[in-house]
Amino acid sequence: MTFEINGAWRALALGLLVAAISVPAFGDDMAMSAKKAKPRAVPMEPMADEIPQPPLAYSWAGYYVGGFLGGAHGLWTNDFYRNNNHGHAEEGMDGIEGGGWLGYNMYVAPRVIVGIEADLGVSSASENNNVYDNDTTYATYNHFGSIRGRLGYTMDNVLLYGTAGIAFANITEDLQKGRNAGEQLVQDNRGVTGYAVGAGAEYAFSHHWLGRAEYLYSNFGTFSFYNADNQLAEFNNQLHQLRVGVSYKF
Repeated sequence: MTFEINGAWRALALGLLVAAISVPAFGDDMAMSAKKAKPRAVPMEPMADEIPQPPLAYSWAGYYVGGFLGGAHGLWTNDFYRNNNHGHAEEGMDGIEGGGWLGYNMYVAPRVIVGIEADLGVSSASENNNVYDNDTTYATYNHFGSIRGRLGYTMDNVLLYGTAGIAFANITEDLQKGRNAGEQLVQDNRGVTGYAVGAGAEYAFSHHWLGRAEYLYSNFGTFSFYNADNQLAEFNNQLHQLRVGVSYKF
């Protein structure tokens, strides 16, 4: 009985000794594992103002003012009536033109702008034509202009656009009976309105300076009046403009 008790105590003491020796070793293993599992330091991301930013695209928004020079081609037609006979005359009206414009653009989408523009100019476009047997017509555009909307697509410093709106002009048209200066003259000098449509392209050379090439078509409708023999003449007036210009954007 004494041997069994002593044997049990010896076994218990041996177990405690093994446990005492194992605990420090286990602690060392845990510490090593913790060191190995320690996460690596994550580098701090730079502040937003430290990140290199791409250059900003050119902005077309804002007010601008400019001037233009170009060529004007008027398509003048005259339908005349004499002794129940109908005749048709057609003549080109070529000349130069010059003037100015002002306008405003705003963005409605990242690359889409809408705007409004007004222009005013003068032209030397005119024509002389003979109708009937001995009557002479003369027509000239004095000054002209328009108020138009614009819709454009931007590609950084390039703008492509279409335009349409109201056109106005002062047109003089003469119908003279006979060839001599003293013959009776029927003259019509009036301010007229019509419509204008066109398209163009602009290029921004710098923040403020813009260059432009543009085509504009205007139609001012038909005028009707009679010569000294009470014969009807109907004048149809159209104007084609091809012009270049420079603008300053504020």
